[in-house]
Amino acid sequence: MTVKNFDIAIIGGGVIGLALARALQDSAGSVAVIDAAQEIPPASFAAAGMLSPSFEIAERGAAMAEQLYRFGAYSLSLWADYARGLEDETGLSVDYRADGTLGVAQSNEELDAWKEQAHRVSSMGGNVSLISGEECRALEPALSPNIVGAMLAPSDAQVDPRRLTDALSKTLWGDQVNARITEITKCGDAYRLVTSDGTEYGAGRVVIAGGAISGLVSREMVFPVKGEATALHFAEGTVKRVIRSDGAYLCPKAGGRLVIGASETRGRDDFEIDAAAITALKRNAAALVPVLTDSRELERWSGLRPGTPDGAPILGKDESGCFLALGHYRNGILHTPAATEAMAALILGIEPAAELKAALAAFGPARLAQR
Repeated sequence: MTVKNFDIAIIGGGVIGLALARALQDSAGSVAVIDAAQEIPPASFAAAGMLSPSFEIAERGAAMAEQLYRFGAYSLSLWADYARGLEDETGLSVDYRADGTLGVAQSNEELDAWKEQAHRVSSMGGNVSLISGEECRALEPALSPNIVGAMLAPSDAQVDPRRLTDALSKTLWGDQVNARITEITKCGDAYRLVTSDGTEYGAGRVVIAGGAISGLVSREMVFPVKGEATALHFAEGTVKRVIRSDGAYLCPKAGGRLVIGASETRGRDDFEIDAAAITALKRNAAALVPVLTDSRELERWSGLRPGTPDGAPILGKDESGCFLALGHYRNGILHTPAATEAMAALILGIEPAAELKAALAAFGPARLAQR
């Protein structure tokens, strides 16, 4: 027996799912978010919140790499207004900071890698530059004297994913259901959703925005990439912007909380925390900023990034008619404004912005089904 029917059911209560519910609730009837957070912690909670398209280019083929960069760069351009609007609506700070990102090198070999990255980003119109070790320490005086240079991306930003999640949740007036959906069945023009305890819901349209182990899409399409991270207490101002290196990234947050991450292990779907991985992250962070050596640890955690075979997200409609908005790997926070805009247009049947047409074509699920 169906407990309740919704016009749209969004499965997944991470940042993408919540943001999409917020975008749809004024024009799409009853919109519900169904989330299994009590069983599967969302990747959004574990994220650092870096908004850094300049650092997220990998070798996935030139066309996909460029499309992924342009999508991230477009989303970054939306973030300042998006954060301001959300804060005005809720009265909650999301700790948005547009201080740029510094990719530092501790050897000439690492600096050569940053030079290659800077060349790729610049060739696509990105705003990056190479600076010396002395210039690095002028920006971040606490950096080690061993830093020989860096790639600076002055337009990059960051946000606090936990604060962002709280703010997005506060904007919703529809149902937020704590349950894990285990079965989706097409019934005529609607869908039947069954939870792990056998409860049934109905929905006119379904959006799957779940994480790496939702079980609702094949692991050949979306698979877990486990990561550990930690947070240290630090004197605010010691680190002013996001600092990235080959061995760790440092993200300063409000309240004297410095997020340090992240390990990366493909295929594991557990949430156990590897103490050795945390120790290595702390050691690598202290090598960048020596004053962190004796900093007090506030917490440590693990999470599962939703990876895809080509590293790009999945945005579109599958063969059953379900909408898919998932597989953002470590870019879910960065992609939130653009992915929300693109998927809302697709779901509501309206023309997407010109910047998003190519993204929807490139990131459709058919490319992975064909694999």
